[in-house]
Amino acid sequence: MKTSRRGFLQLGAMGTAALTIGSGAAMLTGCSAQQTPAEGFKTLREVDVYFLGALAPAVLTTEGYPGALGKDARQRLLESLDSLMTTLQGHALSQLQMAFDLMGSPVTRVAVGAPLHPWQEATVEEAEAFLESWRDSWLPIKRMGYQGLCKLITICWYSQPENYALSGYPGPPVKVPYPYPATGE
Repeated sequence: MKTSRRGFLQLGAMGTAALTIGSGAAMLTGCSAQQTPAEGFKTLREVDVYFLGALAPAVLTTEGYPGALGKDARQRLLESLDSLMTTLQGHALSQLQMAFDLMGSPVTRVAVGAPLHPWQEATVEEAEAFLESWRDSWLPIKRMGYQGLCKLITICWYSQPENYALSGYPGPPVKVPYPYPATGE
């Protein structure tokens, strides 16, 4: 599907409007008051931890977290997500946090098709249904949101050394030899 310049600009305007309305509603309902990171994190707030923690099993697999991390899997994934978010520039980080605010506010959460109850109470089936509704939406902004969330979670999951084997990645090279002899001795 080709996107024209006009279509791209319209999509950007729709996305900006959705984030602005969502963050405005979150501010009016008092949901964006918590701007401090959750305990043990640098950028993830408590509402972000619940949201991403609810979606991760639905993105990775419905049987739980794949791999050898066991009971530490959820925490390790959240730490990896937090670490990735610390690398974002100010504007990109604020835009991502606005999207998370949209999912944290009860008013806007229901408006975008998320479960009625808080994310910490969501089942894997509810998170999967939410993701599928975004994946199959006629709104391009929802489809882009689905792709972004899935990529964010899977990148952070498979970038952990214990999960390299799940993707067939043998790991980084132990030593990269320098092809030329050192000179100037």
